[in-house]
Amino acid sequence: MKSISNQEMSDYVTELQPFTNHTESVWSDDVGDMYVVYSYGTHFPIYMYDHKTEMWFGNSDRYSPTTSRHQSLARPQVEGMYMVTSTDLSDIIRSGGYSNYCSDAILFGYKSVSDIQSTYIRRA
Repeated sequence: MKSISNQEMSDYVTELQPFTNHTESVWSDDVGDMYVVYSYGTHFPIYMYDHKTEMWFGNSDRYSPTTSRHQSLARPQVEGMYMVTSTDLSDIIRSGGYSNYCSDAILFGYKSVSDIQSTYIRRA
């Protein structure tokens, strides 16, 4: 995996390219059909692209000044990113992607995907 400067992260994330920053505190990983960017551990994903649904998700939570800086520097240059909480983003990743996450949510009591989107997802 290529080691890059913090200033290059946004370009690499936008292009879905594998990377780690020079301090190895931010990196990307292919998880199934998803491209995920983490800051300081898999407990805090900051961005995720779901190849199946062709959707970008970002973490709306703040953790520390350094992690907020990582979120700013690694933000992909895309339109229509959905901002979700850290818990929801981790759940989407753990489910194997957004379509699986929606299926799980519907099975557990939601009436429609639009209910899920209006409850959990804020489009940025």
